[in-house]
Amino acid sequence: MSDDSVQTIYHNLRAARVPWEGWWERLRHYVLPGRPQSGDEMSPSDEPSGQRRLSDTTAVEACQKLASAHMSYMTPSHELWFKWESPVPSAGDEAQSWYNRCSEIANRELALSNFYTALHECFLDRVALGTGSLYCGTTRGGRLMFRHIPCGQFVCAENDEGVIDTYIREFTFSPHQAESQFGLSALGPRAKALCTAAQDKHSPCLRFLHVVRPRERRNRSRSTARDMAWQSIYYSLDDHCNVEESGYREMPYMVTRFLKWGESPYGLAPARLVYPDIEQAQFLNRILDMLGEVAAFPRILELANQVGEVDLRAGGRTLINPESASLGYPREWATQGRYDVGMDRLRQKQESINRAFFIPMIELWNERKQQMTAAEVYARENERVMLFSPSFTLFACDFQPLMERVFALLFRLGRFPKPPTTVLDNDRRGELVVAEPHVVYQGRIAMIMRRIQSEGMERALGRLQTLSALEPSLVDHVDLDSAFRLSARLDGVPEQILRPEYKVKRLRREREQAAMPAELAPIPDKEGDAGPAPALMPDVSSLPLPS
Repeated sequence: MSDDSVQTIYHNLRAARVPWEGWWERLRHYVLPGRPQSGDEMSPSDEPSGQRRLSDTTAVEACQKLASAHMSYMTPSHELWFKWESPVPSAGDEAQSWYNRCSEIANRELALSNFYTALHECFLDRVALGTGSLYCGTTRGGRLMFRHIPCGQFVCAENDEGVIDTYIREFTFSPHQAESQFGLSALGPRAKALCTAAQDKHSPCLRFLHVVRPRERRNRSRSTARDMAWQSIYYSLDDHCNVEESGYREMPYMVTRFLKWGESPYGLAPARLVYPDIEQAQFLNRILDMLGEVAAFPRILELANQVGEVDLRAGGRTLINPESASLGYPREWATQGRYDVGMDRLRQKQESINRAFFIPMIELWNERKQQMTAAEVYARENERVMLFSPSFTLFACDFQPLMERVFALLFRLGRFPKPPTTVLDNDRRGELVVAEPHVVYQGRIAMIMRRIQSEGMERALGRLQTLSALEPSLVDHVDLDSAFRLSARLDGVPEQILRPEYKVKRLRREREQAAMPAELAPIPDKEGDAGPAPALMPDVSSLPLPS
């Protein structure tokens, strides 16, 4: 990619981002008042500009709660919040068992990395500004490494299928960082001069772009960096030259949106839907503060000749003459504001803001004041979680590239056990590769959404039980074995407590043989009936993933 091409793509995508930048700035004032904007660093002693005019913190607190709910109910660090499954349902139990073991290993590796720290910052941007981003790579020591990319420090574009396929990150390096990553010989003239002459090599002053996009031409039979599926270019904005060109096998950047808004690759924040209520809450809170101050320190109306004679201190004494007393001076003045009306209006605005941030859903799980039956809890969970389902569905779609990237990195790092032949597939060239898994989320929100599907199946089976008393042949319509196993998995039952299907068939045969007369029982062979032999486990550690 030429220098002109990099600059053209960057400026075009940045121009398309301009309408969103105004909204992000306004939302930061009221929802993330302490968040640096567009990569600007903020000193701990600086007072955020948004906090100087922030009088109501309902949106700030709601954002923190919803971001924490993302961590607790979608990606909890203390639970197995996702698992990989075979993309082919008929692959068998051996394949499913291998993917399950890989899921457990991946969850441990994520916990050992900085994943959850970076993810929380990403969720804050997703909730507050509508768009969050995360980078996934590896450290020099061979561990997973993640980096939160603040909203406003990147531009992106979608392909014809609505998938983010072009990503440009804007960042600043110090001379020390630039020399450490790229090497002195790869830098341009200005960067080299700063690296060799600057006394302070640790002040960020060099601007770079990281461009990741699909590679247009490559040799699929080669595995060099310049033949990988994704092109990676580091471009210097100061020297207007490429400083490094390489590639990725998978897209390293993930962009997650709270809600989609038209054709833009950026997302819609919940605060934007109730932005008028947020502004009104700020205004009403300032008015109520003023009313409270007036009530505590009332305005005093006094005669001209009483100036300096009215004692407003606690327990103070003011002497007045009979004429002033007959006129009613001094007295309170203009202190009859309706504080209760203002509080009612403020409460309405705050409830609207909380509903936009799905606080009623979160409070339901934290509610301990009233006793509810299990059926009531399930009904409320179903109702409130279904309102959140569009955002969760988009989360699952946006996270797919990240989960593929994690799986591929851990596989190439040798963290997974050797795969069985049942997980191998042929790529477009006819070569054996490991099939990329299907991701199943197991956080609380995902479980409730799957439980709704399970409840529909239970209702259908309940009707079948009632009607089968009248017509027993109706049971033939349902594969009860498959229905039970599907229902158990939808409810999150651990895979290890479900017997493989071949073991179930063996138990049933043994039970039938035990019930048969001895002279009719079949004679087992010398090796016994051990079920199907497991698939061979060849050395496939060097097999690639699909590209």
